[in-house]
Amino acid sequence: MRSHRGAIDLSNIEAVCQTGNSFNTALLRELLGHFVQQNRERLEQASNAVAAGNREALRDLAHAVKGSAALLGAGRLHDLAFSLEHRAEPGPLPELKSAVNRLNGEFKAVLHALRARHPKSL
Repeated sequence: MRSHRGAIDLSNIEAVCQTGNSFNTALLRELLGHFVQQNRERLEQASNAVAAGNREALRDLAHAVKGSAALLGAGRLHDLAFSLEHRAEPGPLPELKSAVNRLNGEFKAVLHALRARHPKSL
């Protein structure tokens, strides 16, 4: 794991929202809202994929979470998703279910960190 639970590095996304001395809060709200909504759906679908034994869907969902976590600067969420993506095919289903639960827990920690950093953006 590259970082502690819930750690985020928003420097890249904040730079995108900065134009000179002006910070585009609406853009930040849109970007964070998209991250939250998409990953809530993905994590729900990942739980359903494990329950159905659909390893291909689980791998694809973990890959999508990994990418969005990287863009946001959520290192631990990225690492957990990376691990799940590569264990989806060979891993026993009970272990994959635990991995999805860890991913969900980390997502909640990231949400907490986002709310603490930008309370008006979520």
